[in-house]
Amino acid sequence: MKKIVKMLLPLSAVTLLAACGGKKESDYKGGLITEQVTIEFQHTSGYEDQIKGFIEAFQKLEPNVTVVSSKKSGSYNQLATEIQNGFAANTYPDMFLGYPDAAAAMFADGNYVMDLKPYIDNKDYGWSEFDKDDIIEDYQKEGESYQVPGVFSVPFAKSTEAMYYNKDKVIGLDLSAEDPSINGGKPLTVEYINNLTWEELLDKLCPAIWAKNEKLPEAQKLLKNDGKNTTTVFGYDSDDNLFITLAEQYGYGYTSVDKSTAKGKLEFNNDGMKALLKKFNAARNNKYLMTKGSNNGAYTNTCFTEQTSLFSVGSTGGIKYQRTDNFVTNVAPIPHPAGKARKVINQGPSLILLNHKNDQRSLATWLFTNFMLNKENSKVWAINTGYSPIRNSTLNSAEWATYQSEEGLEPSSLEALKARVAQYVAEPSFVSNCLYSSPVFTGSQGARTAVGGLVTTVLVKPTAECTDAFINQAFQDAYDSALKTLK
Repeated sequence: MKKIVKMLLPLSAVTLLAACGGKKESDYKGGLITEQVTIEFQHTSGYEDQIKGFIEAFQKLEPNVTVVSSKKSGSYNQLATEIQNGFAANTYPDMFLGYPDAAAAMFADGNYVMDLKPYIDNKDYGWSEFDKDDIIEDYQKEGESYQVPGVFSVPFAKSTEAMYYNKDKVIGLDLSAEDPSINGGKPLTVEYINNLTWEELLDKLCPAIWAKNEKLPEAQKLLKNDGKNTTTVFGYDSDDNLFITLAEQYGYGYTSVDKSTAKGKLEFNNDGMKALLKKFNAARNNKYLMTKGSNNGAYTNTCFTEQTSLFSVGSTGGIKYQRTDNFVTNVAPIPHPAGKARKVINQGPSLILLNHKNDQRSLATWLFTNFMLNKENSKVWAINTGYSPIRNSTLNSAEWATYQSEEGLEPSSLEALKARVAQYVAEPSFVSNCLYSSPVFTGSQGARTAVGGLVTTVLVKPTAECTDAFINQAFQDAYDSALKTLK
């Protein structure tokens, strides 16, 4: 079979104007900055060439602006902490790539985070009606989900979670001898995997796979035991995402914002979540499931690619870590509760702008931000990086159709996996109905950290010791820890 090579969109494809359906983008043509200003963009992105290309193109429109791209090492949280520590000494950047929790944590420090609503609504350099309709609503809602009114972030490197699985071993697997109720006694199909519930996964599928694996001779085992990686059926990389997603899916409560006080509320210390974590503790001890935290801090995708597990839930922004030459990686929705709607986390960093009390500098920062978000540039970014499109026009473009096509691609190749993920994130009902964002407020990052640690604490406990008293104390400890960060 001839392999079709998918070309990256060149940076020369960057443009400013585009008409669509009678509406068009803002007719901003540059030249609005009349004095020499320098702005700094701090990030941890590995796509520096893309960012530098945007900078070069933008500076042709605004020659009085110098944009400095500063790539930092470490995590998004570490970057945000470093920025926050620089407020007092005025050593903070003009914009950074981070999670909304980071912006919310900065509210307590003063008026540093820019409210972007006045810029978005500006008729000369804001978002046109086309832009407002074109940017995917669920992504932009995140920028408005803060404890105070306004828009304090805009989407950029968006992603979500998907369930990756070993297609070669899973599809066609006959488990009728272990449990004839699985898939009606028929071998596993893509449709069955695409509709997995947590109950089906933990109560039926994982026990059956483990039982079958134990019967097979070493050379034919479904799950390898390589002496290095944990052998288990299912991996979920993020402990905190697992807790928050389960709370959202089951409707048990995680956090909220008290509208009367604009302060965050902790709701995760409840009986529903306690029962769920107790169930997940049993699954982990039965070797049906693990998380990064319960895997000694090691990424669960390594177990997946080394074939010591069959399923791996991870970010759509980290596709390359779920691929191997050893088998074909397929993509499916994450499990959901029986009888309840699908919910999957809206994640990936956004652009957050910071105030330096200089009108021209603030305007230049917004103009550069909006330039990277325009119709063509956001399409270039999505296709060249693999992050989810933030605009409907990208999803409906010919380039995206080519990007998500598997025709002519080697099934185990990274390009083919990218195409499958592109199909997953572009599915209409998924984009419009499944994504959720948790409210952000001063202390929301502390809540996330606390529940992530809670998952690890509960899952690593031997089941015989995972008593109601232990669960109650673990939840109370996590609650008390998170409560200290609320302001």
